[in-house]
Amino acid sequence: MTKILYFLCIGALLISACAQNQAPAKVEVVNLMPAEKQITDEQIHLKKKIAIGRFTNETRLANSFLNEGSNTGSRMSKAANDILASKLAITNRFILIERQDELILDINQQVADIAQYHIPADYIILGSITEFGTSNTGNVGLIDRTKKQTAFAKVNLRILDTHTGRVIYGEEGAGEASTSTSTVLGMGSQAGYDTSLADKAIDAAISSVIDNIVAKLSQDKWRSYVLQQENNQLIISGGEKQGIKVDDVFSVYQRGKTVMNPQTNIPIELPGNKIASIKITKLIPGDEISEVSYAEIIEGQVVGDLSSLYVCEQ
Repeated sequence: MTKILYFLCIGALLISACAQNQAPAKVEVVNLMPAEKQITDEQIHLKKKIAIGRFTNETRLANSFLNEGSNTGSRMSKAANDILASKLAITNRFILIERQDELILDINQQVADIAQYHIPADYIILGSITEFGTSNTGNVGLIDRTKKQTAFAKVNLRILDTHTGRVIYGEEGAGEASTSTSTVLGMGSQAGYDTSLADKAIDAAISSVIDNIVAKLSQDKWRSYVLQQENNQLIISGGEKQGIKVDDVFSVYQRGKTVMNPQTNIPIELPGNKIASIKITKLIPGDEISEVSYAEIIEGQVVGDLSSLYVCEQ
């Protein structure tokens, strides 16, 4: 009788252990390089135009001859583009202009002739997936077995000033994602390779630096440009979608001279001079690129070449 009770207890324990391991595979995402700067929830009045260039894939996986003919590299690049665009859109601070198919720039060099691309944005973000890898680890016991799949990714993001072609900021982020399964006596959760781990790892890598990227993009003042002048009235680029409202007051600046820095051999534009103040009188609807606003000059005067002027916050 004692032996029967003993075996019944052992059987109950085994069944209990198997039941506990029926849970689905556990997924864990980790940002390995947390952002240092935090974004506040303050309301952003004026939205800047940000273009997103195509991500390049510099990983060994993408460039390996074993991967020839596969779309893995391009799929990862597309995923990185979508993730970055989604995270920037969530902030509600920018108007995003995606140029994936039209603009492929080398993020490691200055683009001196960037004007030829006619990018309708203040900045363009260029990205690269620099590292990617996967690993499988596990443990096999007498009656149980565990398995863990891990994907690791590292991304490099740079902000390019579309007016000068210079990289003004760079950030590198890393992240990983993992999924684990376990079985007891052949019972429990089981899974093949989780293809979504790559996207999750890239998401974690971008998430680790997105706060710093947004902080840098928000640092400089919003700008617009004078398109046309009719007596005391100006037509400027931008409208309601950028956050411009009727009765808003802005300053008009004459662009400063461009001088050559002998130390870096890079041209630098000196600060502009304020020449007038304007008040928005009418908004003309359009899309993010075509909308314009009418404004009247309330102080100073606007003369000369309009292409040498820009409109800025007070």
